[in-house]
Amino acid sequence: MGAEAFRAADYDPFSPAVMNDPLPFYKTLRRDHPVLYMEKYDGFFFSRFEDVLELLSHVDNSFLQSEGSLPTPAVLSAHNAAALPPPVTDPFPISMRMGLPVHGEVRRAHVRPMMPRHVAGLTDFVRDLANERLDLLLPQKTFNLSRDYGGIVSASVLCNLMGMPLELAGEALAIINSGTRTDPEKGGFDSAAVAAQAIDFYLPYVEARFAAGADGSVPMVDGMINWRFEGRALTPREVAVQLVCAFIGGIETVPKITAHGLMELNARPEQMAAVRADLEANVPKVVEEMLRYCAPAQWFMRTCNTPVTVAGQSIRPGQRAFAMIASGLRDEREFDEPDEFRWNRPVPRVLSFGAGMHFCIGVHLARMEIRTMVDAFLRRVPEFEFDMDKAVRHPSSFQWGWNELHVTVK
Repeated sequence: MGAEAFRAADYDPFSPAVMNDPLPFYKTLRRDHPVLYMEKYDGFFFSRFEDVLELLSHVDNSFLQSEGSLPTPAVLSAHNAAALPPPVTDPFPISMRMGLPVHGEVRRAHVRPMMPRHVAGLTDFVRDLANERLDLLLPQKTFNLSRDYGGIVSASVLCNLMGMPLELAGEALAIINSGTRTDPEKGGFDSAAVAAQAIDFYLPYVEARFAAGADGSVPMVDGMINWRFEGRALTPREVAVQLVCAFIGGIETVPKITAHGLMELNARPEQMAAVRADLEANVPKVVEEMLRYCAPAQWFMRTCNTPVTVAGQSIRPGQRAFAMIASGLRDEREFDEPDEFRWNRPVPRVLSFGAGMHFCIGVHLARMEIRTMVDAFLRRVPEFEFDMDKAVRHPSSFQWGWNELHVTVK
């Protein structure tokens, strides 16, 4: 069903029509149903920027990721009579399910390599990675910009931060990309299965850091090894579980934004000329619009833990609230003509990295990577075009982004 025939009862984030193209549905929701209750999921969908920000900004544990942030329809079909009990802590669960202060402590334990000062020190490394990929790809003339360029660079960065050989970047990327393939019949994807596969993939390198003494030379891993929960150290697998969001998020999102952003910019010759006039000054500006316009994440869910009101809507413990990130980024109340790509648009606030206690710890790293890869590509490729007949954008309830964008350089 197309959005032109939209009724409130038609919207479902897991329906084939919405997963194929959610943007028209979002526009109708923002206009007519800014807070939409879906009985089948016992959840409220918030589609306007300000309401999404309000929902995510609660830092009093009134909302938790008790059921995960990306549950499947099967999970959502079971309703909760009350707030869910705290998770069992042996084995130690992913900290996002626990709320503050524990989640904040875990974030601080492994955030150091993604802080601004450390990220600045990685810039040359990322630039070298980008240029090495271009050295390999440009002679081929045609390649998948999302996977072969941005994907490998981003995966290499995460491998480096995890103390893993860069040669594993391709395998890491393949594991993460498998999570975007959605079941067209049942909807959604099993994020827990993808996370388990990723954890098994890098667990040997976490174990190697234990064996090496976790001296801080691989701070992302060593920080978690040296952290203590109620006086006890975590096991290697428990440590690996805490790192999975950074690993998946750092590999999956950046290449999609980079490739999609270059595609949008290239489709607008006047804007491209303006950016090229001063790459050093203008690439950071256009990257902010890429983050707004091209961010692939669609929504995140929270489960209510204590009675709370969002956008005037009372929510009881056990009910769900869906923060529709992608809709908020196209909200006419926040952005003038939001469906237009404008390279120098002022973007004072953005939801692409979430908000509140689950705000993405990789925000500085992601911005630096995208800026560096866009800059390197534009400096070395004066003309290029995309073959949209080969473009692939898998229908998805969550990561609705370009999996394949084939570019031809001239």
